[in-house]
Amino acid sequence: MRTGIVLEGGALRGIFTAGVLDYLMENNLRTDYAVGVSAGGGNAMAYKSNQPGRTKNVILRPKEELFNKAGELIKTGNVLNLDKMYDTDPYSEDYFFDFDTYYKSDMEVEYVVTCCESGQAEYLSEDRYNKRLTDMVKASCSVPVLCRPVEIDGKHYLDGSIADSIPVVRAFEKGCDRVIVVLTKSSAGKPTNYTKYRTIIERMYKGYPAFICACFERVSMYEAQVDILNSFVNEGRVLVIQPEMEDMSKFESDKNIIMAHYNHGVEIAEREFQRIVRFLGK
Repeated sequence: MRTGIVLEGGALRGIFTAGVLDYLMENNLRTDYAVGVSAGGGNAMAYKSNQPGRTKNVILRPKEELFNKAGELIKTGNVLNLDKMYDTDPYSEDYFFDFDTYYKSDMEVEYVVTCCESGQAEYLSEDRYNKRLTDMVKASCSVPVLCRPVEIDGKHYLDGSIADSIPVVRAFEKGCDRVIVVLTKSSAGKPTNYTKYRTIIERMYKGYPAFICACFERVSMYEAQVDILNSFVNEGRVLVIQPEMEDMSKFESDKNIIMAHYNHGVEIAEREFQRIVRFLGK
């Protein structure tokens, strides 16, 4: 039986997923396939490289490191400092990323990105080149308005959650029989409604009309995906893991709150571990 795990985004809410995955890694529970969206991409990287604690350390970094200062903002056009997070951090002592273990792992991992030219989701993977791998995850995390597109292989990409927030269908297309879905909210609430930023988005991405349409259709897309997810749960093909405490802000600054959500992820994974094992047939 081929097993999979789907990792939702949610910016710093991904700390809950980090707690879940750290417990699974420490107890040697691996799936055959993983797909990460936005912040879920960073979690997927650490899951494949078998690095418990790495994502937690990245998220708990000083808040001022998450955002570009005025000079870099003007230079890059990015509010979020994803260049540091994905171009510099993996080679640093504090946030070292084990590329060798990642490439040697037999786990298949994909990262969801939204193609600016087509407005459609694409699922990218890389098992050889460091820069291409980190660019994929950077693209998946590049939130509209806060970031400019990331170029990969001549195409331009932004946040994967715009076109496919919960890629459970993709997991089944990849041959999975049973899938764990880790959500980052306590309930399936509405995602960011980008129609509120219509003027800004139309100006920033005027060269990508299909992407603009995808942004404005995101809420209806997400609601349809929740319905699909629930149908898979009812069929017994999907097991959902999600927080049971009050949701925190996507860009929470209180480290005590962030750590509480990390610990909550660990606790839920521990409580549900035997159920997960049985569900996946491990």
